[in-house]
Amino acid sequence: MGYDMTWRRIDDSEREAVAEARVAWDAAVKARDALPREEAGTFDSAKAKELGDWDAHDAHNGRTERYRKAQDSVMAASRLMDDVHTSYFRLNIWGMGLYRELMLQLGMAFDDEPHPAWPKVEDYGVTNQQVWAVEDPNDHPQEYAAITPEVMQQVLAYQGEHERVLSWHGLEVPGLPLHKFGSNDGWIVLPVECEAAVRIWRKHKGLQSEAAVRARLGSDDAFAYWLTWIAFLEGGVTHNGFEVW
Repeated sequence: MGYDMTWRRIDDSEREAVAEARVAWDAAVKARDALPREEAGTFDSAKAKELGDWDAHDAHNGRTERYRKAQDSVMAASRLMDDVHTSYFRLNIWGMGLYRELMLQLGMAFDDEPHPAWPKVEDYGVTNQQVWAVEDPNDHPQEYAAITPEVMQQVLAYQGEHERVLSWHGLEVPGLPLHKFGSNDGWIVLPVECEAAVRIWRKHKGLQSEAAVRARLGSDDAFAYWLTWIAFLEGGVTHNGFEVW
């Protein structure tokens, strides 16, 4: 389990860049997989633990130089794909817990009161199946065909209230409400929340807080990923915020 976050508006230029990078990645994977499997070597868990998460892909004994170069090409293509896929950011459970802790300490995020209750479809005179049909007609063609104008209005009213809960900020405190980073419900992080979090980070940048974050993350690579998170938040300001799944 983890957290997948995506801007609510994605630029066409990014879509094109990601598609091109994926073609290069597919080609690198195909070239690597064409090599004899025995050239990959055997995975060494002890070496992987010693290398750490960022370099665990090198933890193989008996790997040939040819296979190593092919794998390096795959990794480079993967990094390029990540670099151009700026609208997406992912954290595993451990990473999200750490980021929540750091953002709370820095004032970028805050503990808030419980969010409003989720709306119930029955209170709007519709069913879950009708809501799903409106949300994705291609997956529910028969149900969607049966949607009347009246039912459509009821579904839209339900969706509007559901989105209000997902977007809810809570306390009048600038920054990111932490309840939006504790479950995979599709929380909507607002542009104004992103802007405040980035502004608060910049206030601390260059002070001892930045050194504390670097020390808490434990490596240059991990700190570089944190800076990618800051860039992702900054992009959320101009891309209608982002969703947390």
